[in-house]
Formats: sequence, structure tokens, C-alpha cells
Amino acid sequence: MEIVLFFILDVVVSGFFLWIAGKVTTVQIGFKEGLICIGASSILALIPGVGWILSIIAFFYLLKDFTGANVWPDLILLVLVTKLFSFIAFVALGVM
Repeated sequence: MEIVLFFILDVVVSGFFLWIAGKVTTVQIGFKEGLICIGASSILALIPGVGWILSIIAFFYLLKDFTGANVWPDLILLVLVTKLFSFIAFVALGVM
């Protein structure tokens, strides 16, 4: 049950920060595509040890596939901002 709650919280928090980062970097991503990116990334983040790096790689790849945006600066900044602020939010909430 705890894993399901962590997954849902990760999707909600990361989705919010993806939306904010998309506005800042002017990358257009639809709601459905954003949920797919965040969901896949969140599932991979549950893998102990290497999950966080797999999560970032999958997140980057799926965003590139769905948006077709430039790798630099748009996608790299989008991924870094989203993951950094999500991590800060989880630390502040005491989840991690």
C-alpha cells in the first residue's frame, strides 16, 4: 500500500512541476503525454539502487519522443527542473 501511495504522490508532484517547467521552457506537452512520461518515470524510480537514473533516462527519452523539442536547452532543462523540484518537494514532505 505504501508503494502505491508513493507512486501516486510522485505522479501528482512531478506532474505539477512538469507543467511549471513546460511553461518556463516553452515546451508544449499534452496532458496525456505528460502523464505517460511521469508514470513511466515513477514506476522506474521504484527500483532500488539504479531506479533514479533509469527514471531520468526514461523521462528524457519519452519527453523527446512526445515533444520533438530540442535537446539543449529545452529538454535538458525541463528534465532537470522537474526532477530537482520534485526531489526538493519530497524531502520537504519527509517522503524520502
